[in-house]
Amino acid sequence: MDVECRWPGSIHDAKVFSNSFVKNKLQSGELPQTFNNLLPGHNLIPNYVIGDPAYPLTPHCMKEFQSCKTDAEVVFNNMLRSARNSIECAFGHLKAWWLIITRKMDLKHETIPKVVLSCFVLHNVCELHNDTIDEELVRSQVARKRSMETEYQNVPDPVYSCTTGEGEAIRDVMTQYIQVNLPDSY
Repeated sequence: MDVECRWPGSIHDAKVFSNSFVKNKLQSGELPQTFNNLLPGHNLIPNYVIGDPAYPLTPHCMKEFQSCKTDAEVVFNNMLRSARNSIECAFGHLKAWWLIITRKMDLKHETIPKVVLSCFVLHNVCELHNDTIDEELVRSQVARKRSMETEYQNVPDPVYSCTTGEGEAIRDVMTQYIQVNLPDSY
């Protein structure tokens, strides 16, 4: 749907998201909106993206609780991490197919975004044609990213990783919904 590749890798993820097409379209309501009424009498849940701990918490960007105070918050975090795992695997596939994006590119600065975008397009073509890739290579790319996150701690940026009251309210409704609708065995 959207690839944001005009920023150098040293720029914080939250800053890139803050300036992205998707974030601006979600926030302005320009993307088709589907609001879910999970709990009667509570906030409607808008379309949102899932972010890791470095992203902002807004109505359109959900991230986990920084520290959990209840079992329901632990379950929410686990479910959000599980959903993020699909995203990590998609990036693992992309990087496994096109190893050029995993290392320094000795190209003109203005050429690099075109190369990265080309890798995304080629990745989508491979996915459409059900081409396969060695899953061990994919797992190694996912593990590499996770070890980098651990090394760099994915610390929130004080300017771009803000938490809004509206984001907290939406996350709280989602957490309550999970608590009410999950079987006790979870």
